[in-house]
Amino acid sequence: MDKKVFEFHGKPGEYFLVFLVSLVMAYVPIFGWPVSFNYSTKWLIENLTISGRKLVYNAGYGETLKFLVVNLLLLIITLGIYSFWFVPKQYRFICDHSSYVE
Repeated sequence: MDKKVFEFHGKPGEYFLVFLVSLVMAYVPIFGWPVSFNYSTKWLIENLTISGRKLVYNAGYGETLKFLVVNLLLLIITLGIYSFWFVPKQYRFICDHSSYVE
């Protein structure tokens, strides 16, 4: 009865690798950003369990690239005001591409 609903199982050594790859890919304009985003989000989601059930993150490179480019353009056009919409959309994108392991 005292079991936690959400549990995170990530380890510092694994995160160090995720951090390095994400950092390097973040410096590759536009085309590296989806790699960085997917790699770090995949590590986060796949180290999370909900009520003992594992999760998987399944966003593809192409759909993440499209999502980031469209939203980046909206951020530029609105001089950053769009960030109030972008952040919730980003969380929704992550949730929409996460599911339980069958």
